[in-house]
Amino acid sequence: MGRPEKPIAPCDKDLEALARWLRERRIEAGLSYVQLAERIHHLTAADGTFARCSADTLARAASGAAVPRLKTVTAYADACGADQTEAERLWKRARYRQSLAKRRDTVPPQHINYVRNFAELRAALVDLYEKDGSRPYEELERASDGVLAHSTVARVIGGVTGRPTRLFVLAFAQACGIKGLALNGWGQAWDRAEEQRLGGPKAVIQRRRPAFEVIRHPGGEVEVYVDRSRNSDGQETWRLSTVQQQMERYVSGQQQLWEQHLSAREVTAAQSIRHLRHPRRATA
Repeated sequence: MGRPEKPIAPCDKDLEALARWLRERRIEAGLSYVQLAERIHHLTAADGTFARCSADTLARAASGAAVPRLKTVTAYADACGADQTEAERLWKRARYRQSLAKRRDTVPPQHINYVRNFAELRAALVDLYEKDGSRPYEELERASDGVLAHSTVARVIGGVTGRPTRLFVLAFAQACGIKGLALNGWGQAWDRAEEQRLGGPKAVIQRRRPAFEVIRHPGGEVEVYVDRSRNSDGQETWRLSTVQQQMERYVSGQQQLWEQHLSAREVTAAQSIRHLRHPRRATA
């Protein structure tokens, strides 16, 4: 019979809960750490991953001395026949507690429903990232099927980029485990932050370029504007705007006139006015 296991090291309650849960699962399985390591090797060899965890590594994972790696925890649980989802949940709580001890943010994280600006939105994103276990940025990129570039994630989490796009926020929240109706709250938080940045709802409506053409007709003059707005994905778009719909037919034929007054980007965006009149069906 092996020597008795040392008591769990002094640590915070979440790390202690993880260490205690791992020990209890091993005892229930009736395995020593050497047998546990051998089982992990055989299980991973069967699925082609060939992961190796030594008996000492497994003992440290359940010691409470430090937060172990997630792969070690899930392999430990799998070899014991325990619930890997519960193992990951306990690991994330322990890792989050560790992150809180190191946090130096000046902006405290708000609940996503109360986020009002981009500083608070970034703090909420960082908090969500840490609650998800502070996974490597490359792993988030894979989880989002490439939507989240790991370099962009690094800039947002590191505070280099203060204003992420709406698409980034939604993809990031989803990669960190937010699902269903809860995901809508993150999109709405971005909308509020963008509205605050532009100065409120009225400022969003009034944010337009100066008139780039005055069209004269028998009924008087009509100023044609290029309005700046955002689509449902948070991308900036431009739109021609007049007070009379019949003028659109005239404006649509003025390709050369556009090129004289607008940049290439503005010309391309202005041409999309026909898509605004005949919008495409939304895709999932």
